Amino acid sequence: MSNVQRAGGGHSGSLYDSLSDIAMKVFQLGVVVSGALMLYLLWGLFTGKLADVANQSPAEVQQALQTIGTLSLALNISLVLTLISAIFLYYDEDSLGWALVLLGAFLAFGLQFLMDFLFTSDKARLMSGRVSEATLREIHLAAILIGAPGILLVLRSMAVRIFSGRQEDLTAVTYGKDAKQEAGQPSALIGAFAKCWQLPFCRESLRKKCPIYHARTRCWKERIGCMCEENVIRLAMGGDEGTEPPADMSKQSGFVPIGDLIAKSEQEERKKIPTRPGPRGVRIPTNPHLTEAQKRMRCQNCIIYNEHQRLKYQLLSPVVTLAVPVLVFWQFENLRGLIATLLRTLDTVIGRLTFSNTGASDLTRNVTGSLPVEVILIVSFTLVLMTWALRFLEYLVFRLKV
Repeated sequence: MSNVQRAGGGHSGSLYDSLSDIAMKVFQLGVVVSGALMLYLLWGLFTGKLADVANQSPAEVQQALQTIGTLSLALNISLVLTLISAIFLYYDEDSLGWALVLLGAFLAFGLQFLMDFLFTSDKARLMSGRVSEATLREIHLAAILIGAPGILLVLRSMAVRIFSGRQEDLTAVTYGKDAKQEAGQPSALIGAFAKCWQLPFCRESLRKKCPIYHARTRCWKERIGCMCEENVIRLAMGGDEGTEPPADMSKQSGFVPIGDLIAKSEQEERKKIPTRPGPRGVRIPTNPHLTEAQKRMRCQNCIIYNEHQRLKYQLLSPVVTLAVPVLVFWQFENLRGLIATLLRTLDTVIGRLTFSNTGASDLTRNVTGSLPVEVILIVSFTLVLMTWALRFLEYLVFRLKV
């Protein structure tokens, strides 16, 4: 049975490698073909070749439309194959989604901005005619084909980060990096509110005698725990029971009865440990040789505290992320006004740079005069804010360890 499983696993791995090789070749060829077709259409649009067709005979116009239709079909097929292969190869890469979104936004809005900026006087002529209009429709369709999967990938990436709680590398910590997760801990209703002895890295053998557990508090609150000062915890509670068999103190055994001396020595050592009053009357050991900042740094490098931070992030990330679209929906009309103001300012700047009194007013009219276009811009802006909010939360939780 094991040989069959290994053979099956090897066959599966070989099949995946073969598919990856095919997908890589399709992706590389698709990028070249799609790029060449898109550049050809843009060349015809920006040089005025497509606009000049409007001055030719109806038969030549129809022939040009058929050519644009054929090129558009080839471009759409090439884009679809390229996107499928790219998603297969780089599905887990967060940058893929944003790259597609930015490329789609550039094709949808950036080209018009370039035409407003570079061809202010000839813009109307370049965009006139049935052939130019068909080319612009194809460019906008390409923007949708590219941008829609990008938005889905961005949303998927954020969902994975939220629901997985951002799986941090807990082996990089200083204290407890070799600790194993254990079952049977007292569970907490909400993981983010769990105490240290309710987390999976707390060891049952220590929990029975741990003063933090008996005080029902948290080790990161008391700045001392079983990972950073395990010996202090053991000694404070008298060590583990049953770690060594009791010595035979009878005279018939032939041993010198020094058990009393050892017990007395352990008691004296325990008395030397500095303690302070804790919750529920439990004496909590303390380390007077470390500053509060050093103790806090020690907590931040503990596997138990980092697990607590991961659970905290898992609780807060949906709230923070979903709060952004709620806020955008609440302030939707104000955002529409803000977009109009920004575009008018951009028009003024472009007008001055191009020495034109009118500026690039078509850009503002086309955007602010269409509710769907405004919605697309606001949705894109919302995605950016959601990502920034999630990143800021990660910075607070995993970097600053708030």
